[in-house]
Amino acid sequence: MEVKTVDKPTFTTDQLIPSSIASKRFGKIRKKAQSSPQYITDNGVVDTVVMGYSQFERMYQRLQELEEKEEARLLEARIERLENHPETAVSWRKVRRTGRSDE
Repeated sequence: MEVKTVDKPTFTTDQLIPSSIASKRFGKIRKKAQSSPQYITDNGVVDTVVMGYSQFERMYQRLQELEEKEEARLLEARIERLENHPETAVSWRKVRRTGRSDE
């Protein structure tokens, strides 16, 4: 299964707001941000994103889930490596003493 990813989020011109306008219309921008993120620009470059808290919370929860899955995947790969190549194991004492597992 191939997962398609994008390097940066996409947005419409309606979501781009120059910082000079954002400072004057922040209340309106906050309301619009409840339905879609608003991108504040400085000299034509996006430098700030305003989004509703519920959207931020969903994004944060998803990030936590992905981090947990990645950690589990790494641990499973390490356990499999040690089961297949026990000679690569490093004692916990050595790790504690040196702070490294690759010596």
